[in-house]
Amino acid sequence: MADPRDNLRDMSERVLLGLVVWREARGESDECRTAVAYSILNRVRHPGWWGKTILAVIAKKWQYSSMTDPNDPQLTTWPQYSDDWFECLEIANDVIDGMLPDPAPGADSYYDCSIKPPKWATPNKLVRVIGRISFYNLDGDPA
Repeated sequence: MADPRDNLRDMSERVLLGLVVWREARGESDECRTAVAYSILNRVRHPGWWGKTILAVIAKKWQYSSMTDPNDPQLTTWPQYSDDWFECLEIANDVIDGMLPDPAPGADSYYDCSIKPPKWATPNKLVRVIGRISFYNLDGDPA
């Protein structure tokens, strides 16, 4: 028999994924926001130290700065009822449901090109640049 909390877990992971997409990539194209969502699912699909669930992955310290970095101003930024917020929720739902292709296959990490590249952002790990975000496959797992 299924745990009655499974539906709540699923709904909460969808909302949290949408929140990360909104905080990290709002204003970017749907393709870019989809790649951000997939970066989280790619970590879930190839669990290691990142975690085995969407919540564990996005709550991992220093991984998604808008969710865990006390110095990131996004940490206290919350969406209002707007098209952009609802679009991010739709993308999160569609990615979880497998309705959208992964535009940066295998990417499990990224950084915003407006900041200095992290040490891990090496050319041999680059998957794709979409808008202002560069996507990387750090663990080398195939898509």
